Amino acid sequence: MNDILNNYFSSFLHPWHTQELLRKRRLYETEVKEPAQLELVGSEELKPLEESVGVNFEQSLTISWLFVVMNGFYVLIGHFMGLVAFEGFSSKGIFLDSFQSLLSISAIGFLLLKTVFFPLFFWVYSKFWINIIKIFSTLFEKDEDVDRVSEEIVTNAFTTHTFLVIPIFGDLLHRIANLVYLFGGLRKNLGFNTLQAGLVIVCPLLLFLFALFMMALSVGMMASGL
Repeated sequence: MNDILNNYFSSFLHPWHTQELLRKRRLYETEVKEPAQLELVGSEELKPLEESVGVNFEQSLTISWLFVVMNGFYVLIGHFMGLVAFEGFSSKGIFLDSFQSLLSISAIGFLLLKTVFFPLFFWVYSKFWINIIKIFSTLFEKDEDVDRVSEEIVTNAFTTHTFLVIPIFGDLLHRIANLVYLFGGLRKNLGFNTLQAGLVIVCPLLLFLFALFMMALSVGMMASGL
């Protein structure tokens, strides 16, 4: 367990170095399997390549879940502090009390769902990015083990869940850093240039805008037919 935690935090603190080591380890493994190739990795670099580097999908999911639970406690504490402050400054009323209770139950219910079903959200979000990276890898004709590389980039980029230990701003920092780590992984691990990596990162936004355009077009066609 200590090794897993060390790899997780090492990937979080040194994302570019970790992604570079993952790429060099693949080259090293290829060299070992095919001795006829030229030496790709110097002998002084063999030791770190033979050790465990980064985290796999299950390890990233498990440790990230711990940070999500921790963040949930922060949110609950902030929620109850807000309720106490609200009660202190608001006047009593049946409607206001009912609205406050409904809002409180909804917020807590959403938080519990987000925490309990985090593994499902993590799996869906991971597969989304993995498939996008695989598509662009094929498009840019990268001669790599695409399945393996895509999972390495995504799972190690999700170590940014560590930012969730920071109250209030942790979730925002995690989301921004996650995109930065993905960008760095594409550059250091897969060998994309800046433009190629940038296209991958903005792809979800382009898909969202395309979906909005199609919805608007459908609504417009339905309205014109009435």
